[in-house]
Amino acid sequence: MKVEQKKIYLADTSGFVLADCAVFDESDRAILKEIYNEWRALSEKLKKIGSRYLNIPDGLSESAVCLTLGFVKVLKTKQTKGSQSFDVYDLDRRKRVQIKACSVIPDLTSFGPRTQWDDIYFVDFFRQGKWDGSFDIYLIPNELISNQNVNKGKGQTVRDKQKAHQRPRFSIYDSIIRKFGIPPTCTGRL
Repeated sequence: MKVEQKKIYLADTSGFVLADCAVFDESDRAILKEIYNEWRALSEKLKKIGSRYLNIPDGLSESAVCLTLGFVKVLKTKQTKGSQSFDVYDLDRRKRVQIKACSVIPDLTSFGPRTQWDDIYFVDFFRQGKWDGSFDIYLIPNELISNQNVNKGKGQTVRDKQKAHQRPRFSIYDSIIRKFGIPPTCTGRL
């Protein structure tokens, strides 16, 4: 991985910010695989003492998506105008990207009240019920996220909860991918 300064164009402003970004290439696959194996080993040890599996580290899921799809991971921005609450950036399409990942099904995904994105990708590391270093990446239509009902009793959507400065939570896999039959955009492997 190398760090390079990139222009990050923001959809909610007419300009851009400069950002230090992690740029991944094929030589990074080995360290990501090592991190993956160590995460799995620690999860298995914790399970032996009655704990739950650890959530997949965001640094691993975001880096795996960047390597697979050619995105860059935003490390630090130089200016503070516009929304900068996103994980990675698609330089080719000038899109801010949120990455959500799971290591068990069903997942429980949460969204910060100020989180914004142009695209959202869901990464399933428990692909076909296996932990073998492969993962499916799904591009989730924005309207399915924003309009997702997360409080059936009150009829609140993700958008409603965010406007109320709350953190909505729900299963992207069950409530969107499975329900709407969304196929993976691609499959990656560490």
